[in-house]
Amino acid sequence: MEEIPLSGNIRDYSLPQILESLQRLKKTGILKVKASGVEKAVYLKDGQIVFASSNLIEDRLGDMLVRAGKITPQQLTTAGKILKETGKKLGAIMVDASYITPKQLFWGLKFQVKEIIFTLFLLDEGDYKYTDGGYSNDIIVLHLDTAELITEIIQKMEKVG
Repeated sequence: MEEIPLSGNIRDYSLPQILESLQRLKKTGILKVKASGVEKAVYLKDGQIVFASSNLIEDRLGDMLVRAGKITPQQLTTAGKILKETGKKLGAIMVDASYITPKQLFWGLKFQVKEIIFTLFLLDEGDYKYTDGGYSNDIIVLHLDTAELITEIIQKMEKVG
């Protein structure tokens, strides 16, 4: 199997190829993809996807929960004010306020990660760079099966496209 470089452009290697290579190598670290001012990161532990982040507002957990109908825009605004006052994590604030259950929060985090990665699969071009380690312990580790996630996203792309 061809060795995929740890940095380059996704026009040369698709995101599924890159993720499969990192999975095969059982990498623990962060894969960052930058395109048109957008930066998204996929966090891996032993080759499995455990989290994803983005610099886009629409990729934030609260916005995704509103779009999914799990919370109202007003609940998000209120939770956002509490976050600014206390510095607590948004998910914890929403659970404490009984806007969502812990199970709904976990669903929302998985939904967020899947949506961020789905948008990465749609890119034709963008620079990527994998770095070992480098992420803090305050991320919520989700343990998503990388192969299953890739299959699920490809199926979603076929339905959309």
